[in-house]
Amino acid sequence: AWAYPTARHDAPALFDSVATEAARQVGQLNAHHVAQLVWAFAEARHSAPALLDVLAERFLSLRGRWTLKDCSDVAWGYATLGHAVPELHAAIAGFASTSMNRFQVGDLAALLWAFGKVGQEAVQLLDSAAPVFSANVRTLASEELLQVAEAYVMAGREAEELFAAIRAEAERRQAALERSSQA
Repeated sequence: AWAYPTARHDAPALFDSVATEAARQVGQLNAHHVAQLVWAFAEARHSAPALLDVLAERFLSLRGRWTLKDCSDVAWGYATLGHAVPELHAAIAGFASTSMNRFQVGDLAALLWAFGKVGQEAVQLLDSAAPVFSANVRTLASEELLQVAEAYVMAGREAEELFAAIRAEAERRQAALERSSQA
């Protein structure tokens, strides 16, 4: 299923069939399979609420076998499809809070954006992520910088040091762009 949205090929009938079959065989899916399915449906913007509910239950049942990337993809997928599952997001937030230093900064940005998008409160995660982002703003793509800023704004969290670092990085990138356009 992941190949169709990657190729930007619209295939609603295929996704409907995949949803039916995946729901039927959900017990055979591991955490990575769940994350791939959620990502594919979100990337295709194909909502399948019944499947998403079943996949959330399955992912929760696999706690202890999660990877950081899988958590990020699952949270991003549910947020992109506008499908909130508070228990799932709370469990992922708890896992992320204890695994902060092992996250790729870009995956962490997507995860925080997802929590903000679905209205999942993740105060502890936001507070512990701010210094990580502040120290790594140069490694974030522009879209990821935007995701980070948006996550904190959506949550109504103050993060002065982080916003100062984002502002300084945006100014640095703008100056570099201006210099390269003048050359």
